[in-house]
Amino acid sequence: MTKATATLNTFVMIAVASSFFCWLATLHPTALHFIRAVYALLFCLWALGWILDDALIARFKIDVLQYRAVLIGSAVGIAIGLGVIICRS
Repeated sequence: MTKATATLNTFVMIAVASSFFCWLATLHPTALHFIRAVYALLFCLWALGWILDDALIARFKIDVLQYRAVLIGSAVGIAIGLGVIICRS
């Protein structure tokens, strides 16, 4: 139960932070360019997380399901934040 709560907390934290950053991006064009660059970097790190999952799981000694749940939860949280930009535009 503790792992599920921690995974849910990670999802909520990413969704709230992503929504906040995307809201800030709608306020100023320079912030929009900065947030786009941050999301491009996050996408590269997320893709590397999927590609190097076996090495990272062995290195950090974490559970495969929990690792993949964090990756999927972070993708959904970021998608919620990107929805803020789409709705505010």
